[in-house]
Amino acid sequence: LTGNQQKTKFFPSTYKDNPYLNKEYIEYLEALEGSLGKAWREGDFDLFEGQFFTEFSREKHIIQPFTIPLSWLKFRSIDPSGRAGITSCHWYVLDWNSRVFVYREHYSTGKDVDQHASEIARLSEGEQYRYTVMDSAAFSKLGLPETMAEIYTRCGVTGLTPASKERAVGWNQVHTYLRWDENNSPKLLIFNNCNNLIRTLPTLIHDDLHPEDLNTKGEDHAADDLRYFLQTLREGYTARPLT
Repeated sequence: LTGNQQKTKFFPSTYKDNPYLNKEYIEYLEALEGSLGKAWREGDFDLFEGQFFTEFSREKHIIQPFTIPLSWLKFRSIDPSGRAGITSCHWYVLDWNSRVFVYREHYSTGKDVDQHASEIARLSEGEQYRYTVMDSAAFSKLGLPETMAEIYTRCGVTGLTPASKERAVGWNQVHTYLRWDENNSPKLLIFNNCNNLIRTLPTLIHDDLHPEDLNTKGEDHAADDLRYFLQTLREGYTARPLT
């Protein structure tokens, strides 16, 4: 059997459906609080104490890629770096119901700024974007002949706009789009080919001194470019095309 077949065959959908658990143990599980209780009840061991994005669920947020309707609005967001750092870029599409789908990623290191830019331009061929959000630091020359934003524009990545510097507000927006409950699905869904966003998002933790912010010592590049984009939406949606 495959992994999915094994899970379907041997594991109940919830702990309440498990015939091997007695009433006392079920009551014990329901009394557990915090991330540990949620992990034991739901089998979601992406959860741990100090985790920043406790809403993240592989079952709820990760989906198979599908053909994107031509009328949906597309966007990009970039957390750029040079050869020594990691450059993260993700492609987003907004549907008619304000849901955001992350459908492509570029996540790479060991390349110069123009190489990252050229690769992002190549992956973007044939598509139109409303705008592309980029770390505001990329618009500063810092004593260099060109800014990073100017290099990206020269290499074909156009429509750049600087990201907001309000980190706490941005993270609150990410929490909002990840949020879900029994009656409501999340507003952010991620194609399963965006491996690094999926890998790093559940690993990030709170900053000890500023709990409303995440600890920047973690691998936060993909989360940063996600924050840059979601902070620009303001509950936007794609208008349904006229028939």
